[in-house]
Amino acid sequence: MAQLMSAVITPNPNVWIFSSTQNVHFNYNARYLFEHLLNKHTEKQIYFVINDSNLRANLTGKYGPHFINTQSISGIVTALRGGVWITSTGLPIYLLFGSSRRILVNLWHGVPLKKIVLKENNLNSIKRIFTKLVFSRKYTWVVTTSSKLIRIYADSFGVDASKIKVLGQPRNDVLFQYKQGTLASAFNGEQFDSMTKILYAPTYRDWKETILFPFPDFDLGRLETFLTKNNAVIFIRFHLQNQNDTQIKETEHIRFINEDKFEDIMTVLSQFDMLITDYSSIYIDYLLLNKPIIFLPYDISDYRLKRGFNFDYNAVTPGYHVSDSMVNLMRIIKKYIANPRTYQNDRIKVNQYFNEITDYSSELIVRNLENKLQSMQE
Repeated sequence: MAQLMSAVITPNPNVWIFSSTQNVHFNYNARYLFEHLLNKHTEKQIYFVINDSNLRANLTGKYGPHFINTQSISGIVTALRGGVWITSTGLPIYLLFGSSRRILVNLWHGVPLKKIVLKENNLNSIKRIFTKLVFSRKYTWVVTTSSKLIRIYADSFGVDASKIKVLGQPRNDVLFQYKQGTLASAFNGEQFDSMTKILYAPTYRDWKETILFPFPDFDLGRLETFLTKNNAVIFIRFHLQNQNDTQIKETEHIRFINEDKFEDIMTVLSQFDMLITDYSSIYIDYLLLNKPIIFLPYDISDYRLKRGFNFDYNAVTPGYHVSDSMVNLMRIIKKYIANPRTYQNDRIKVNQYFNEITDYSSELIVRNLENKLQSMQE
């Protein structure tokens, strides 16, 4: 149906359609560019595809009638009218044949430390063909944060290097320009301002369970005692469906901060004093804040084999690496609390490599899209 309708519906350059994860989430770079247009470019007709009816109703109540679904004829028509499609992951509608009169931009959702899309180690041939037919052939642009990443993005998305645009990530605008959410709002008003707030955001592994504290000497009681003594709290964020599977339970100083608390962690990222991760690209966003980072690459050999890296991991991860013991992890946390400037120069160097565009990305993208639309109409 959508294939046939796309042949007769003329895209309108003033209609901009947004989408993100599986068309059921309001997150990533698409969300923040959408919010920017809603606040700064009211002359445009903007719509975000949300195929979850409950979320769509909630967002409509908050933002107004800007949310559509592409499971109905009316929603498909609206999406096909879009002269600009902007996504962070998939597409509003998967079309085998798209219109050359439409701009299609992928903002993606983080700098690819690990291999993504066509470069993934275990991508099967069917997915590879599907990706090239449905996605690669249609992209007008894919947006990155640094000129040094152009080749990696071109190979990952299967497009010519000329289609990779260094325009930054709209989600990083929230670190400096947007009003932040508060941690207290997700924890019944509980205040954490006087404490050292540590975000622990490990990467999701689709082939095995993520081990949160992969140490032979791990002892939850001992960790809780350490955090209490040092007036610190660890907020763990990983895939919500894994929360009930982990052996780690919440304590006064160990909390979960998954999507049920904040769908997008960027809204509170700047409030954390320290980050712990393994291979998540969230640390590249966090570099913009120049705060301490601890890396836990406990299964790096397995991860390198299964997923692969685009970079020399040790060269682009500025901070202490811990994979041997909980005692060492606690020692490093204490050192960072005492001196958060440790590794500061290394963080600055890596940040300059990955983040050439640091803020005002949303408006930069809008201006470039408007110029592109104008050139198409001439």
